[in-house]
Amino acid sequence: MQSLVPTRHIDPDYMLHDASRDVIVWFLNEPEPLYVYGPLGSGKSSCIKQLAARLNYPVFEVTGHGRLEFADLVGHFTVQKGNMTFEYGPLALAMRYGGLFLLNEIDLTAPEVAAGLNSILDGSPLCIAENGGELITPNPMFRFVATANSNGAGDETGLYQGVQRQNAAFLDRFILCEMGYPKAEVEQTLIKSRFPVLPEEICNKMVDYANEVRKLFMGEAQDTLSNTIEVTFSTWSLLRWAALTVRYQPLARQGIQPISYALDRALAYRASRETRAMLHELVERIFPQQENLLKSTASYGRTDKLTGSLGIQYLEQKLKRMTLAVQPKAYLRRPHKAPNSYDFWEAEASEGGLAINLGIEGTNGRNFFRGIQDCTEQDPIKELLDRATNKLYSGQKKNCTF
Repeated sequence: MQSLVPTRHIDPDYMLHDASRDVIVWFLNEPEPLYVYGPLGSGKSSCIKQLAARLNYPVFEVTGHGRLEFADLVGHFTVQKGNMTFEYGPLALAMRYGGLFLLNEIDLTAPEVAAGLNSILDGSPLCIAENGGELITPNPMFRFVATANSNGAGDETGLYQGVQRQNAAFLDRFILCEMGYPKAEVEQTLIKSRFPVLPEEICNKMVDYANEVRKLFMGEAQDTLSNTIEVTFSTWSLLRWAALTVRYQPLARQGIQPISYALDRALAYRASRETRAMLHELVERIFPQQENLLKSTASYGRTDKLTGSLGIQYLEQKLKRMTLAVQPKAYLRRPHKAPNSYDFWEAEASEGGLAINLGIEGTNGRNFFRGIQDCTEQDPIKELLDRATNKLYSGQKKNCTF
């Protein structure tokens, strides 16, 4: 699949990879071609594209495959408005206008097709014979990058189907850069920043789990789970697992473990039954009593903030589920209410504390706020919930402080 539209999208949450320094040095020096290789999902393409976006470098991207032909890179004739017109391919456009040509999965392409790029890699002009022998002299800003799971010498692990051994003369034209998975602390920081609702302990253990799965995938595990498995965690699938864990957290009330449930949908369903059983065995080892882990943070004892935990979600859910004569504004009001009770109420939890608004028909209500620093009990969130409950039950004519 090729992209004829250059990409320059900057992801503000992207964290630079350890190997980024090699790519940056490559960007700033002579335009020799670069070959980046590493395991599945280690961030090879995203590293190149995010660095290029920050340098305002247009990227023309192609994904290699067994049927890729040289014409797919250079261009071909098409019919437009009844006329034959030559449509330039991504390689020709990158050379002409000074962009970065990114050829992903280059080790999936046939060696003879890849070898056809040798003169381009040497800095020679591109000759398009199909377009009357047109010559495109490479723009000084033109860059060529290839990514692959192997180093071009073939797949010795047997993990990547379709990988082909590349021509030695072709590989000799590249600067090589190996890219592994990010360090644990980098992925931990990434999960915490994107999903602050997850407890820090769970974020850290998720990364530990992902790294154990990666070792199994690469055949590097040292314990009893030493068989090579056919699936692994990329950083993207790790983030997907975290997102699904947050999304399925309410299932814990039904006795379903959110971490295991989310794992199946993020990764394990792609594996064989044996591998899936192995993945769940590893979950039980790294996340003992996983349901309690989530709930212990959701019942919130001894915390200084509501933000950064499930505190806000927990508090608002509890308030909405109260069986009172009065219902939240977002819900339908009851046709009959207790004497002197409020017609409506709202509650909003924040990192500073809990704000509630109480009122009767025809008014805007009255606002009350209790800061978390004003709580005196060991469990400040429970105290806020108790105070809100007491205030709501008290009715509008009772002088009940919040």
